[in-house]
Amino acid sequence: MRTQSKVILPVALLALVPMFAAQLSHAQITNVIQATISHPFVIDNTTLPPGKYNFRMLPGSTQTAMIAASVDGGTAVEFLVRNAYDTHVPQHTELVFNRYDGKEFLHKIFEGGRRSGVAAVLVSREESRLQKSGKHAVTHTESQP
Repeated sequence: MRTQSKVILPVALLALVPMFAAQLSHAQITNVIQATISHPFVIDNTTLPPGKYNFRMLPGSTQTAMIAASVDGGTAVEFLVRNAYDTHVPQHTELVFNRYDGKEFLHKIFEGGRRSGVAAVLVSREESRLQKSGKHAVTHTESQP
């Protein structure tokens, strides 16, 4: 009986690991994020103009994809996301950008009041090229009311 319990417990724990890992891999944005962005910025390989945007999880994506859509309906881009965690809990929604020589790349999004958020999974070709050329990003955060 003792030998069986020594084998069953580790096997049971191993069976639970994928379930918890899957839950941890889901993005943590639950509401539509509204943001006014005053500069052009890049998501994936698309440059978006300054303006007002809604960021939301794509339905049916198991919270692994978002869409950024301009409020005026002129621009939209879908992109893959993963979990991101911050060391503080922001009071307001925060968008984190990586800046290289004045060019802005969306990096992370955090909802106000939540330490967990999302990070863009794919690095654009241009950002990858800048990194490979030895450029270093200046990360900055823009709070949204």
